[in-house]
Amino acid sequence: MARTCIVCGLAAGSGEHVFPAALGGRRVNSGIYCPKHDNSYSGLVYEIAGQLDFLNAYLGVRPDHSSQPKTAFAEHTLTGETVSISAKEIRFTKPRIISRTPVGEGEAVELSFPDQQSAKQFIKKMEACGHEWAALPKLSARPYITGSVHHKRAFGGACGLGAIAYMTQTFFAQEFPEVARSGALTDFINYTQAIAKVAALGGCEQQTEEREALIEARSALTTALEPFGGTAPAWWDFSPPADARANKFEFGHRVTVGIDGSDGQIYGRVALFSALSFSMRLGTAPQGSATREVTVDIDPLAEHPPHDINKHQVLSAPGRVHVPEHATQGLASAIADGTQQRAFTNLLQRLEEHQLLKLAHAISKALAPCATLSPLEAHALIGKVIDEQPQQIWRLVTCFVEGLKEKWTQGNLQAITPILDGLIAHDVQSASGLSQQAEVTLALAKAALSAQMEEDCAAGLLNEARIAELMGRGPGLHVVGQAVLAPVLEVFGESPRSDEVRG
Repeated sequence: MARTCIVCGLAAGSGEHVFPAALGGRRVNSGIYCPKHDNSYSGLVYEIAGQLDFLNAYLGVRPDHSSQPKTAFAEHTLTGETVSISAKEIRFTKPRIISRTPVGEGEAVELSFPDQQSAKQFIKKMEACGHEWAALPKLSARPYITGSVHHKRAFGGACGLGAIAYMTQTFFAQEFPEVARSGALTDFINYTQAIAKVAALGGCEQQTEEREALIEARSALTTALEPFGGTAPAWWDFSPPADARANKFEFGHRVTVGIDGSDGQIYGRVALFSALSFSMRLGTAPQGSATREVTVDIDPLAEHPPHDINKHQVLSAPGRVHVPEHATQGLASAIADGTQQRAFTNLLQRLEEHQLLKLAHAISKALAPCATLSPLEAHALIGKVIDEQPQQIWRLVTCFVEGLKEKWTQGNLQAITPILDGLIAHDVQSASGLSQQAEVTLALAKAALSAQMEEDCAAGLLNEARIAELMGRGPGLHVVGQAVLAPVLEVFGESPRSDEVRG
């Protein structure tokens, strides 16, 4: 088959990623689009990458054009400042003023920087501006407990569906090159080109006043949708085939393309992170086309081929789609009965479990020398490792305290819940982000976890699975709960009961 662009018929050769590089796609095919039409879809790729940026960042997906994993940005709830989010950390993006104290004719200003490089740049800038100032002799580094962050993203929408359609179109052209160039995809390609133009002009969200070029692009999109009854030929689909195989990869994406030769239906399905699912009908294949379906699972965490995909082919059409009477009916039903929320909640839970297991593996590796150390040396090493995980331990603390607050409220003990609030109170003006009382709470939790790990280590029980339990599951909540609740119960002359501590 000649390497011609499926949009214009001119020579292909752009070397486009079959699955978007921004989402971790590693495979390139230079025989689908010409450079012009490959670039024409960049707005859709940018849109879907933006919609999924938090998930990719939290999972640690590395875009194929970058050497570093994805970073997303959110708003710190308490300060309103911007923070960056990655699989490794959450941190502020700019220097922050912690405190200002008058000193003679000047003032002492305590500043917090995201990293050493940021601090050095600030010092250099101050010197260049000629300000009279004197820095402290030594910079100190300490973690900041960020608390909650606000990150709002909408999935889907006109441009999101357009991006899914473009991905599927590209996969179909790779697996069925003759049919893709037969004219069977003409209407579908016209649609993806039109929605891509809207995306490129910044029209993914309706604007109050739009420039002429965008108005024209929207009009062209309306015309392109006419063969599909005025609605996009792609839609959310929460009813995958009953016999669908599990994805080969833990957080794998899946693209299915196929032809049902009985009536020529050309169809496609996409599942992102094995959770967000879409279907589409691309057109009707020429009479006599053979029935065949190709499913490709993509591992967004793979660093490079050949183990980044898993391809499966059948000479049947199990993934054939049913075009809904109303394009949004499936999504509306899924929202109404909670299906969509459950799917997304399940994805977040899987992400948290993935992060916990990665953390447990890293801690297990760091504590491996304990087997040959003296008790005193093991005590020091365990304390050091635990001290390096304040954010995760703080999650245990807040999970326990919030759970206990809910339980006490249900038991008509809400009058004393302010005491629990004090245990986890934040202070944006402190270097740690915590109030003095909350810092004590965190210190108690660290000490309790360190002591439990020492005990388990001495008994030969501190393996990777046990570390995961202590750092993010019930046993860890129990250990932390006993430690942080004991001082509160002493005030009331009680000792912690196991059911209260477990929450």
